[in-house]
Amino acid sequence: MQCSIGSPAYTTDFTSRNPPTPRPTLQLTLLLLLLLLPVLFHAGALHSQPTGDSLKFEYFPFAMYDTDVGIGAGGIAVLRSAFGSRERFDLLLFASSKGERLLRIGFSWPDEELRQGQLYDIALDMQFEYDKMIQTNFFGVGSASSFDDNERFVHEPVMFKCGLSQGFTPELVAQAQFKFKRMWSYGFETDSRLRERADNATTSDLSSIALLVRRDTRNSTLHTSSGYVLQGEIEQALTLTAYSSAWTRLGATAQWYGEMGGVVLATRTILQQTVGDDIPVQHMLAVGGNKTLRGLPENRYLDASSGVFNLEFRIPLYKSFGAVLGADAGSVGKRLTDLLSSRWEVTPVVGLRLAFETFIVRGDVGWSPDALGVYFNFGQVF
Repeated sequence: MQCSIGSPAYTTDFTSRNPPTPRPTLQLTLLLLLLLLPVLFHAGALHSQPTGDSLKFEYFPFAMYDTDVGIGAGGIAVLRSAFGSRERFDLLLFASSKGERLLRIGFSWPDEELRQGQLYDIALDMQFEYDKMIQTNFFGVGSASSFDDNERFVHEPVMFKCGLSQGFTPELVAQAQFKFKRMWSYGFETDSRLRERADNATTSDLSSIALLVRRDTRNSTLHTSSGYVLQGEIEQALTLTAYSSAWTRLGATAQWYGEMGGVVLATRTILQQTVGDDIPVQHMLAVGGNKTLRGLPENRYLDASSGVFNLEFRIPLYKSFGAVLGADAGSVGKRLTDLLSSRWEVTPVVGLRLAFETFIVRGDVGWSPDALGVYFNFGQVF
């Protein structure tokens, strides 16, 4: 069990080559209850059109149990336009009886959903996150890394990022972003391969500046049913501390959405390349887990380049309740050209969605030959 970093999430990976035990069945039952109970009691007031400058407050508490992390509880809350300026505050909390911790605080002005498809001179997005994961995977580096070589350790990152963006046209947006992230790693196994890498054994810093440019025609960033996104980005890591290293990451993303008969077809393709010498493990591009390939354990594959493809059919069921059928695919390599010859993993995915006005509650299940992944998250994967 581990908390995933990035989108708000709590994630369970059952990393076993054996058939699923009753434990995944229990997790699936709890996941269904978590999503169904709010529908039974609050479905009539969950989803409506954005109200712009009017005050909006929404929250969602949850609780769960897992053998690895014990009893856990948390919640998400969103406050929008409290000061009448279309701003947004986000808070996500989670804690478990065995020491797993997650705190995420976000601020946007104006709210990303409200500024979508608009001309604006400047927008500010900030996020602080502390995430203690007591079960972090390391399988090795490269697409040939073996599932049987998995080792686990404690990973404890703290991160702050701040971005300024401008909408030059309703569809063309540019953003400059600064990020600082300190990562502590400890609790290694006695014969851990990470002990041999002094720069990866305890502390690693990431200080970076990034530039993102995108053409975005989506009709919504939360409840997307049409449009596309074409985005290019470059991130430069700086050696501002004794624990940091310099490297450059290039990325390209393409997303497309279309609707027919109420069913939304959504696709996403991501290609990334990191250039630099002796890139720390913590900074390598990862494939596997909640944000990339559901059904593979978090960080299943690591390397300097990565490719990911996701496909989802988003099906409305009842009021704010929906389902997802889809598939994820991905691979890693030293260079982007290596992706043409490397092995690509493909995992089928099913999921449930509960739509609020300001966020989405997401439950997914993914399968692979090595693992069954059950994911409880906030926000769509893309």
